[in-house]
Amino acid sequence: MRKVRRLEIGSIILTIGALGLSAASMAFLWQKPDVSIALGRILWAGALANLSLSLIMALIAFFPIRRGEKWAFWAYCIPFVIYGIPILLLDATHVAKEQLVGTLAPQVSGLAVAFLGLFLVAVPLFRGAE
Repeated sequence: MRKVRRLEIGSIILTIGALGLSAASMAFLWQKPDVSIALGRILWAGALANLSLSLIMALIAFFPIRRGEKWAFWAYCIPFVIYGIPILLLDATHVAKEQLVGTLAPQVSGLAVAFLGLFLVAVPLFRGAE
């Protein structure tokens, strides 16, 4: 597969994956947490932070990664290392067993989609495949 085509396909997959993260934010906000209590404000803050991160990741994937800018690959990876994987591990060890599959399945599938997209763009970015 040609370099440009791999970058295009990979960046689209990464963009979709990043926007998929915003679904968790929407699920929290849909419940309209009560902002008059501390937990409600924390839920709002977390949901808005997650939404912001997913939009920034989508922009990184759709523009600089698509153009073949190597720095953008690493910028896209940072949230997985300091946010995605730790939250996955935290949920895996603290969520009730009856809710474990429903909690972990979207996270694992999202990571799988991201790794597929990262693999597709990594080859032309770092090997210079034509």
